[in-house]
Amino acid sequence: MDALRTSYEFHRELESPVSFVRREWQAFVIFGGVFVIVLMIGVFSVDPAYFYPRLGTDPLLYYLKGLAFVETGSTLATTAINGPPFRYVAMPGVMRAPFMMMFSDFDNQLRAIQVSNIVLVTVIAAMFAYILSWVVPRSRHWMAIGFVFGFMLLSPNWVANVFEPLADGPYAVFTLGVIILATRILTSGKPLRRHLVAIAACAVLFVLAFMVKFTAPVLFVFIAVLAAGRPREHRVSRRTKAVVAVVGVAGLALLIALNWNAFIYRYLPEPIAFLTYGSKSGMALNLLGLSIPAHIIPVFHLAFDFEPIGRNFRPKFGTTPNDAVLTALGVAISLIVLYGVWPARRHFLPEIWYFLAGLPVITLMMPSTRRYLLPYEPLIWIFFYAGATALFRPLLVRVRTIRVHPAFGLALFIAAALGLIFVRSQRVVGTAGNRNAGISIGETRGYVNEVSSTFRDLRGFLESLPRERTLLVSMYGTVGRWKAISHMRYYMQDSTLSVAARTNDIYVLVECGTREVCHDFDRWDRGFRRRMDRYGPFAYEPVFARTTEHAKVRVYRLTNPQ
Repeated sequence: MDALRTSYEFHRELESPVSFVRREWQAFVIFGGVFVIVLMIGVFSVDPAYFYPRLGTDPLLYYLKGLAFVETGSTLATTAINGPPFRYVAMPGVMRAPFMMMFSDFDNQLRAIQVSNIVLVTVIAAMFAYILSWVVPRSRHWMAIGFVFGFMLLSPNWVANVFEPLADGPYAVFTLGVIILATRILTSGKPLRRHLVAIAACAVLFVLAFMVKFTAPVLFVFIAVLAAGRPREHRVSRRTKAVVAVVGVAGLALLIALNWNAFIYRYLPEPIAFLTYGSKSGMALNLLGLSIPAHIIPVFHLAFDFEPIGRNFRPKFGTTPNDAVLTALGVAISLIVLYGVWPARRHFLPEIWYFLAGLPVITLMMPSTRRYLLPYEPLIWIFFYAGATALFRPLLVRVRTIRVHPAFGLALFIAAALGLIFVRSQRVVGTAGNRNAGISIGETRGYVNEVSSTFRDLRGFLESLPRERTLLVSMYGTVGRWKAISHMRYYMQDSTLSVAARTNDIYVLVECGTREVCHDFDRWDRGFRRRMDRYGPFAYEPVFARTTEHAKVRVYRLTNPQ
């Protein structure tokens, strides 16, 4: 009960977000301005064709949902003409639909989405800075703002949320909006009826968060714990609690019903599969040795020689001495974060329960754990700060007795920042799976130009084909890519492929724009065609090819179907 009461009092005395931004506007202008300029340069200096091969899996499916909404008014979308509508959340795509309506060409649509993502991530950074300011002395709030913008600029996950239409950014904005609004409402001391507009806004943000990710109901944990600490004179009556509970449960049931197919057939089976078949020790190491530390040190996972999550259910950690050391360091960092939960409980009990409530599902989803922790980042920083302060306070007391020139502290900070920038510069683009496959900052221009020119030529070739007769066949994860870019139709290879080939021109598209895949391109190409021959056999006539070190494309005309 003490922690409930002290946490409530702490939140009641917090500065309002409007006051915080108004007071620190200069820091926001300087750090936020640099942040926006750097990302804008990245958007407008790179040919949009560079991002064509990166439009796959989640970003592609979100994009196709938005495209279907624009073209038909419905979010039912398919990747291939012979495939059923895929079950996926539609909101991340619908949010980008206005830009698909504004521009007819994909390149312009993509750039408009990227610019909007910069605005979105900048707003997220401001929210992160506000939450982080809760544990930082007011005189150093400007440093918290600089830290957040610098961290996000170095984080590959946040940069990906700028250049691709992902769900992490919208989910972070909506959930943090609920947390901030709920805090202001519940700690105001005024009757709830005086906050009807704010409550309605909070409800809308929750609905949007749920439509982006089905983990949004964990927000109820934060609200319930914070409300439990309200003083007796401001407590809500039992009748009001009952009405709120009934309305909340009914609303949540309605949201689940509206998303039933995606919830039951797409998103619920995934955690069940990981719970059944996934390595439990691998889950723990992925969370503690890799994912949480990557939200303390933004380039932490880039220092690994090999991405441990190479296999979804059986990750491999410590395959090299360097990776073993990094895993041990990551576990140590995570233990500090988890330890920090205890001393932080007197001020941050609602945040602690909110974080812990979502952690089981996040931990199960091993390939996405690091990404799913993005909206919890400021809480992880707070817990790490609390844990490190509690652990190293005796040492800090001794250090304070030693006179250290301010220049030494500045030099130490600059050295650490340069170290992070160096690690990031070694893998600016490329893939995260193999350190040798990363592209350093010196190789970036050549890499980007090769990928851009290769896929620009491929687009030109595909758009020269008769669209009404052409069907594309491609690898899983890329099916539908050129439907989004050039409105080409796809056919999912099955036992009726021979029949479809009699009335259509079938083209087999094999493409790669990342270094690791291109390294094994020939084997990948042969394997794909071998799998297709299960429905044939077929003959493959080469009609288009582009080959560079970092990007390879082959197009075959399917002939002589049997």
